[in-house]
Amino acid sequence: MVAVLDDAMTALAAAGASAVVQAAGTDAWTAVRDAVARWFGRGDAARERAELARLDRTGTALSAADGELGRRLRDDERISWRTRFEIVLDDLDGTVRQELGDELQSLVDELRRAIAERAPHVVQVSASGPGAQAAEHLVTYGNAINIDKMYGNLGLDRPSSPDPTEG
Repeated sequence: MVAVLDDAMTALAAAGASAVVQAAGTDAWTAVRDAVARWFGRGDAARERAELARLDRTGTALSAADGELGRRLRDDERISWRTRFEIVLDDLDGTVRQELGDELQSLVDELRRAIAERAPHVVQVSASGPGAQAAEHLVTYGNAINIDKMYGNLGLDRPSSPDPTEG
């Protein structure tokens, strides 16, 4: 008899589902969908293709929906993918479950990195004083920078340390 999933495995399934839903419609989607399909496929090419098709349906559905409908659809997809991850883990014996759970943890970590690397980072930047530059709503996507408003020139050099005698 297969044991019921423990809290750690259930949380891991939820984290995997959240990563899938969070990545849908973003620049990270291709990397996420391929990695998730490989995890589910476990070396079976037909199973991997079936998972890619499911992931494509999820990606298409989530990309097309916004507002309240989009929020509900994301919630539904999160539940669906969590259930799919749980079913795979639940159908395994202890040792294999732990191995696949460890793989899922690595996958979740990889997905979070991929999402974070491609997610916009928004910061407020302001400067004042003689010769100072000002920018508002600086948005970075990895190494690229988009600036909403800027007055003057912007240099991206690392600033020098302040003189300690100047307070």
